[in-house]
Amino acid sequence: MLRAGASRVNITPFLGGPMAGYSARDRGSESIHDELHAKALVLDDGKTGVALITTDLIGIHRELAAHVRRLVEEGVGIGPDRVWMTGSHTHFGPAVSQGGAEDDEADPYDRSYAEVLAAKLTTAVKLAHDRLRPARIGAGAIRAEGISYNRRLIRHDGKVQMSLTLPPPYEGLKFGPVDPEVGLLKIEGEADGDTIASLVNFACHPVSSTDRMYELTADYPGYAMDLIESVEGGVCLFALGCAGNIVPIQRKGRSKRQVGLSLGGCALKALQWIQTSDRVCIRAARRTIDLPLRNGRARVRKTRTTEIQVFWLGDIPVIGLPGEVFVELGLRIKKALNTSPVLVVSLSNDSAGYIPVRRAYREGGYESRVSPYAPGCGEQLVKEALDLAESIR
Repeated sequence: MLRAGASRVNITPFLGGPMAGYSARDRGSESIHDELHAKALVLDDGKTGVALITTDLIGIHRELAAHVRRLVEEGVGIGPDRVWMTGSHTHFGPAVSQGGAEDDEADPYDRSYAEVLAAKLTTAVKLAHDRLRPARIGAGAIRAEGISYNRRLIRHDGKVQMSLTLPPPYEGLKFGPVDPEVGLLKIEGEADGDTIASLVNFACHPVSSTDRMYELTADYPGYAMDLIESVEGGVCLFALGCAGNIVPIQRKGRSKRQVGLSLGGCALKALQWIQTSDRVCIRAARRTIDLPLRNGRARVRKTRTTEIQVFWLGDIPVIGLPGEVFVELGLRIKKALNTSPVLVVSLSNDSAGYIPVRRAYREGGYESRVSPYAPGCGEQLVKEALDLAESIR
C-alpha cells in the first residue's frame, strides 16, 4: 500500500544578500513581496521510497544536490538515486553557491545561505518522511492557454528576433511553439480523502516582476501554489517544465498574480476530477551523461557531466532533466512516451545552463549564443531520457 507525506519549510533569506537571475543587478535584495519555500513529498510503496523536493529558487547546483542527497540518505535512508530536487527558476530569489562551505569562490553571504539551505531541504524531507501515512495517487492534465509565449520570434529569413515582452502583431514574425499543458499529481489520504499534496508542472519562465528587481518573490508559481493550497489543503509543489524559451505574456505590475491565478485556477479545475489509487509500484533510476561543449567554450574539458533522473509512479512518468531545456525537447519526450500526463521537469538536480534544439544554433538568438553546449546536445538529452524511462517502465 502506498504511503505519502509532505512538508514545507521557509527558505526566505535575510535582506541585503545577492540575488540570482539578472546580471545587471548591482546590489542585494531590498524588500520581500512574499516568502520563499522549499517543499518535500515523500512516497513509499513498501519496497521503494522516493523524495521529491521543489524550491522557490532559480535552481539547484549539482554540488548542492549531491550534498543534500548525502544528508537525506543519512537522515531517512532514501538513497541518492531516489532523491530529486529542482528550483522553480524564479529570477527574484537569492543567489545560491554551488556547494556550501567548501565553495571558496562564493560570496560569504551566499555561501552561508547555501549551508543553511542544505539543512532546510533535508529537514523538509525528514518532516515529510515522519508524516508518511496510507495514501492514494493520481495524475491529470489540463491546458492553460494564453498565459505564455515563445520569445524566439522567427523572421522571413529564418533568423530569430528575441522578444522579451509580448509585441503587438507584426508582419514578418512567426511565433514558435509553446507547451500549454499543465501536468498534475494529486495525493490524498487513504482513510479520509484529504489532500496530502499536489504537484503542478508547467513550462514558463518565472520572470513576472521586472519592475521590482530587488524584491524577493516566488513570482507566479507562488500565487498558483497558494491558491491551490487555500482550496485543496495539503502542500502544493511547483515543478518547471521545459521553459528555456518560454516566458509569460506580461512581466510587470500585477502580472505574476494574473499568471499565477490563471494557472492555479486551471489546475484546480483538473484536480477535482483526478481519480486516485493506492495500488502503485514506484520505480526510480538515475543516469550520468556527458554533454558536448562548444568549440572555444572549454579550455580543457570537451564535455560537461550532468544527469537525468526518472521516476515511474505507477503509470505516471516523472522525467527530470538538467538545465534550461527548450520547449521543443520536452514536447518530443511527451509525444514519444505516449501516455498522459508526462511530467517533464527542467532544472532537475543541476543548473546546467541553456540546452537548445539543434535548429536554434542556425537561427541565432540569446539562448543559443550563451549556451556552452554543442549543437545536438538537446537531442542527445531526449534520447538518453527516453532510453532511461523505457528501461524501467
